[in-house]
Amino acid sequence: MNKADSLFILVKSLSKAEKRYFRLLTNLQSGDKAYLALFDLLDGDRPLDEVYALFEEEQQGRSVEMAAKHLYRVLLDCLVKLREKQDVQTEICNRITKAGILFERGLFDDTLDELSKAKQLATDFENDLLLQLIRRTELKYLSACDFEGISEKELVGKQMKINEIMKYSRNINQHLQLYDILKHRLTYKGYARSDKQKEDLNDLVLSELHLIANNSYRGFEAEKLHLLFQATYYLNSGNYKSAIRYYQELINLFEENKHLLLNPPIYYLSALRGILDSLRIAGLYGEMSFFLSKLKEMEQSEYPAEFILSVRTQCYLYESSRLIHTGNFETARKLMADSEESLFKKIPLLGLEDRLKLHLSTAILYLSTGEYAPARKSMKTIFSSGKLYHALPSYKTARLVNLILQAELGNYDFFENEINSIKRNIRYEKQVYTTEKLLFKFVQAYPLPSYEKTRRKMWEQIHKEISKIQQSKYERHLLQTFDFLSWIEHKLTRRPFADILQEKRMEVH
Repeated sequence: MNKADSLFILVKSLSKAEKRYFRLLTNLQSGDKAYLALFDLLDGDRPLDEVYALFEEEQQGRSVEMAAKHLYRVLLDCLVKLREKQDVQTEICNRITKAGILFERGLFDDTLDELSKAKQLATDFENDLLLQLIRRTELKYLSACDFEGISEKELVGKQMKINEIMKYSRNINQHLQLYDILKHRLTYKGYARSDKQKEDLNDLVLSELHLIANNSYRGFEAEKLHLLFQATYYLNSGNYKSAIRYYQELINLFEENKHLLLNPPIYYLSALRGILDSLRIAGLYGEMSFFLSKLKEMEQSEYPAEFILSVRTQCYLYESSRLIHTGNFETARKLMADSEESLFKKIPLLGLEDRLKLHLSTAILYLSTGEYAPARKSMKTIFSSGKLYHALPSYKTARLVNLILQAELGNYDFFENEINSIKRNIRYEKQVYTTEKLLFKFVQAYPLPSYEKTRRKMWEQIHKEISKIQQSKYERHLLQTFDFLSWIEHKLTRRPFADILQEKRMEVH
């Protein structure tokens, strides 16, 4: 990524408040402001190459490279100044800096006063890294003054405080490492769909339990990481009841300690996504409304534009999935149309997993309503991207959905090579999952029999296998994206797909 790309993304990520503050500061400056013209162009809807060409045309040959470099520097300076007004960490660092200036000028009492204020802020907001720096700085200044007015007992007490912080920081770091490894496995290997895959997580679980047992201090950060780890583990291993309980505790912890949330609140978002995933996999779509409302509240907050777009994406994906899985296809279509300007036109600004999920969600909606041409177009967007999405778990699901789509389109020659390719990709797991195996068998039966009696007989045979799959907690992870089993029932019984989905929802309640 070059500086032009970085500048483009930086401008697009600005919130309304940040843009207002930028314009306020730049209005106070004198001199040439060609960079402001570039900012206005970047703030529109034009692509980057068109912006630069238009700038040179309007500014009569002025260097776009120089304007871009200056704008990038001014924007960063502006965001730093704004952060000073909003971020507690910046305020703490500023007080440490002030203490250093005062110490250099011999104002020792004022120095300790600034450090005391910084220490209180770091304690209140549980910033152990800065708290350790403050206490070390305090000892350095005391040592430079030959520990005037400090007894040996007080000195040892201050040293022990540093040791306690270091021990706590080490424990937090180890906990964070375990959670990051768990999250990485979940992101790139997908949910556990067998007992063996669940057992592969045992090393992380035992390490986490050992940390908890040997940690005497349970502050917000430690409790947050413990609940986040446990909730993620239970969601991954198919214990949705326990996952929901831990996620609920985590959300309550955040609600009680709002001043300790990061800006943007990435862990709070992770907790909301976790509980929504748990409810969706368990088929409790009616319980999702409250937590979706929490997501939408975040969308209205003054966070960076990139984070807001990510939250908006999650809101759409969960709401669309809920509507599709309950057979409300027309409402889902309206939601998609209403999200065209605010979301779909901004897909290039999203991360890979979110991009893939949006394209897949669109394809599934069109497939569900029998509109195969636009469904194929969405699938083509995924599969024409080279290896861009190959490492993501949703890509595996996209290939399975594509099998059904190609069957409906009559591309029967496509099946054999694609099925063999999918089998090779999951062979390292030493099994072909039950849902995939049934799906392979189903699409290879295309074209489906035209006689009702033949179809009915085929359905009776497959129905037994579907009943077994529905009893497996591991198979639910795959079915949360698209209900392959209901689709098979729809095609063999010729009952409306929406009716079958709605009946299943009633069975859950």
